[in-house]
Amino acid sequence: CAGAELLARVRQDSLALDPSQQGLFYALHIRRGDLQFKEVKIEAAEMVRNLHWPNGTAMIPPGALVYVSTDDPDGRCVGCLVQRKPCEEYASPKPVGCPEDPSWKAFLDAGWHIRFLRDYLKDAPSDSLLRLANPNTHGMLESIVCSRAAIFAGTYFSTFTGYIHRLRGYHGLGEMTYYHSTGHVFALQNQNTGHGWSREYRAGWTDDGGEII
Repeated sequence: CAGAELLARVRQDSLALDPSQQGLFYALHIRRGDLQFKEVKIEAAEMVRNLHWPNGTAMIPPGALVYVSTDDPDGRCVGCLVQRKPCEEYASPKPVGCPEDPSWKAFLDAGWHIRFLRDYLKDAPSDSLLRLANPNTHGMLESIVCSRAAIFAGTYFSTFTGYIHRLRGYHGLGEMTYYHSTGHVFALQNQNTGHGWSREYRAGWTDDGGEII
């Protein structure tokens, strides 16, 4: 299927960057646009600072291939509104929900090799399943890629991130799923807290004994 083709291309890309990693890659889901929860629309630099283990080690190392699933591949926060006003109309300092620097430069500064769906669509053969896929299904294709990343970090409050978490649970990767949102990085490791409606729980992919179904 087109999703498997996209996943294979991401793994091949990672393998070309560093054969010793055997195709391992990382993934982020970054929701911006018209998401009403403005506090989770943050700068890339803040995400980089957030994604560290308790001992201070970076969760995503320099040199890693990082697949970014986002509605803002240009890094401009187009469509981001605060009080019904576009972010680009605000002077600095901008209000919460309008990143001062909406670009992805901080990911590059961290040494990450970032990739977007459009990078693979551009290079895909004209007769490939990926190129022929209906654009309305692109989100689902990206969820397949994110579901197989070594570590995945999504957006707090996003139901798309929640869906990816469930898929990762089916693959035995539920515990390696996090948020890049400030104050919530390890929220998914706590099964007793959370807003509920947009997140998933281990009960979705484990039996009564806690084993993967």
